[in-house]
Amino acid sequence: MFARNLIGTLFVALLLSAILPAEEKPAEQATEFSGPQPGEKLTPFTIRTLLGDAAGEELDLVEQADGQPLVLFFIHDANRPSIGLTRVILTFAAKHKADGLHSGLIFLSGDATMTEAFVKRAAHALPDGVPVGVSTDGAEGPGAYGLNRKVTVTVLVAKDNKITANFALVQPSLQADGPKIAQAIASAGAFKAPTLEELERIAQPARRR
Repeated sequence: MFARNLIGTLFVALLLSAILPAEEKPAEQATEFSGPQPGEKLTPFTIRTLLGDAAGEELDLVEQADGQPLVLFFIHDANRPSIGLTRVILTFAAKHKADGLHSGLIFLSGDATMTEAFVKRAAHALPDGVPVGVSTDGAEGPGAYGLNRKVTVTVLVAKDNKITANFALVQPSLQADGPKIAQAIASAGAFKAPTLEELERIAQPARRR
């Protein structure tokens, strides 16, 4: 009797497995890509500067760098994490301007007027010593760059007009992403990369305000 019941149970289990779909495993989060990848050429584009004496003027950051190390920080979505990471990374970059490092902050927006008003209100939280502007190509950014609007920020590091590092971040984090980005910048500029503790010290003044 026990053997008969066991056979019946196994038969039912096999039948159910044949007619019911197998339980799916949770899908892994897909890696997002945004912008030109390492080894690809960096092409010129323009921004309209929003702060400083040059506010309102058009600027080509690629042309200005002229093949020297360059950091391009594109913000697709301006929020606390993206602005916080931007301030730290580009403040670090600005400290190496004398070493030939160029950098710029580019907001991607379909409403340049609204973005300009936001930038002026948030100027105290943005990095000093680097150009800050809005892309003249709208929310998509430069057409040749293939930027992904699903990510929050895209950070490109280049040298000799070629991409050396690309960071497409959906959830930017100073602790997780800051050291990797800073290391890529330091490698392009041939200077020492900061530690996480040093990056966090850059962030502290903004937290006090």
